[in-house]
Amino acid sequence: MDYQVQLNNGQAINLQNAEFDVAAFTATLNDQKINFVNIGGAIINKHIIISVLPVSDTQTETQA
Repeated sequence: MDYQVQLNNGQAINLQNAEFDVAAFTATLNDQKINFVNIGGAIINKHIIISVLPVSDTQTETQA
């Protein structure tokens, strides 16, 4: 499935054919000891992530 990661600096990371484990990612974001995450090969500060949405959802929002 394709995902788009929205960041609070106006940028987005597009992930194509990504396998995304929501439970593991949520646990990582909630872990206070972890400050950075690897998303699609990009190491980013977890505090700038606004959302992770399937591309079909982002296309629907854009078209509306």
